[in-house]
Amino acid sequence: MIPKPRSFGAGYEMLSLESMHEMWSLSSRRSRLAFACVASFLLALAATASSRGGGSGIVGRPLKTCEAILDDLDEEYDERRENRHKRRRGWRGVKVMFDLYEPEATCFREERFGASDSGERFDAYGDGPKFVCGVDLIAAKAKDGNADGCLVYSVGSNNDVQFEKAVHTHMGCEIHTFDPTLNKPFIGGMYSTFHPWGLGTDGGNEGRAANGRKDNWIRKSFETVINDLGHVNRTIDILKIDCEGCEYAAMPPLFDLISSGNARVNQIQIEMHARGTSPRSAKMIYDFFLAADRAKFRIIHKERNNWGCNGHRCVEYVFVSESFLRYVNGNVVCPEIGDI
Repeated sequence: MIPKPRSFGAGYEMLSLESMHEMWSLSSRRSRLAFACVASFLLALAATASSRGGGSGIVGRPLKTCEAILDDLDEEYDERRENRHKRRRGWRGVKVMFDLYEPEATCFREERFGASDSGERFDAYGDGPKFVCGVDLIAAKAKDGNADGCLVYSVGSNNDVQFEKAVHTHMGCEIHTFDPTLNKPFIGGMYSTFHPWGLGTDGGNEGRAANGRKDNWIRKSFETVINDLGHVNRTIDILKIDCEGCEYAAMPPLFDLISSGNARVNQIQIEMHARGTSPRSAKMIYDFFLAADRAKFRIIHKERNNWGCNGHRCVEYVFVSESFLRYVNGNVVCPEIGDI
């Protein structure tokens, strides 16, 4: 269960130099940096207002509680999503299949994550790293001795284990990597547990087989994987998935599990693929995002894959659950929550 961020107090607080100093003393180093920027901006506005005859300006005015600010953000994010629902478009061609699905929310602690050979946390460039929300908060689950720790699934590998290495080094999470296509030894054993399974439906033919290429892969649904690995009562903190088209078979049932309370996932980094050039493909994409909406996920990031797919047929998305996004943003808006 994700703890709900606490508010500064009941009703409203007065923004004064004394309250700023108290908030500063209670905040972590990272929160102080964010708070310093906000405080400087507010003081500058106050000085401007005073110079124009506005009295005390912003200083002394009621300031919304943390909960009220987060509620306002959720309301705006909901409005953006509802607007997308109203603007469903008909078939207009493969190049614009993903144009309707833009980021509708913001994670205040988002970073590109997945170390290069240097091993440094912020040295994350190229095709391998992903945008992750709340890295420090996830890592805290492992550092604080949480019984479950943090849990990461990485679907699709091709023996590129830079992301797994970064998670192991900077977050300390339990990691599981899935790839039925690997025909040589997995090189990431020191970071992750490997499973030669494809994701889709139990015994299905998603991926290559669906495109007429025969294989003898073992395919499992997420429900089966979660049960087989003993993760039924655990939260998947990060689900990174690039399975070359299996997402349309594997993900909607997972979204249904999440909607019914039978699975917990905090965020999803996924590469989506335009399968074919027909209205049916556009309908598959629409249904995918609708299932994510029902499971209460928000789109926080989007980037087209410029390394392949003609620049428009493959798109990287990041989805974050509403509850986890509120928790992460609350740790920025409400610095008194404590160090992370």
